[in-house]
Amino acid sequence: MSANSIITLISKNDVEVQATLQAVKQSVTFRTMLELLDEEQTYNIPIPVPEVDGETLGKLMQWCEYHREDVSTPDEPNVATDRTKAAEIPQWDQTFLQVERVLLFKLILAANYLEIPRLLDYGIIMVARGLEGLSAEEMREYLNVPNDFTPEEELAKRENNKWGYIG
Repeated sequence: MSANSIITLISKNDVEVQATLQAVKQSVTFRTMLELLDEEQTYNIPIPVPEVDGETLGKLMQWCEYHREDVSTPDEPNVATDRTKAAEIPQWDQTFLQVERVLLFKLILAANYLEIPRLLDYGIIMVARGLEGLSAEEMREYLNVPNDFTPEEELAKRENNKWGYIG
């Protein structure tokens, strides 16, 4: 099977997404699965992706197709935790990840689930950039996290943590 062979992926809502073998192998999960199952014997068998919806899987495979020539190594530094690399998200990737917040979060979850480290790192950095300069309440809203503190509890938390409170 050649690197340009077409692989069919089936999303959790039964949407078929096609991608080249080389693009699919951007996912450590898929790469390992294909190696273990012998990709020649599994050719033309659709691969189910039960945790990812069709829209997200399609977008994710767009990213993988663009990066299909990229070769990552196991010892490649984690972009999200390496401060010297965090500002170096390529322009194409920054533009690609400027999507609705819900889709960005879905892409991050899918990249984590399918083990696509660079996409995961870039997505996390984009979320972190979106949180810069926001108050605690604005961060809750951005991340869709409800405030489950009573007004009294929140006041007590602020008093106890004045040194680190932003907002």
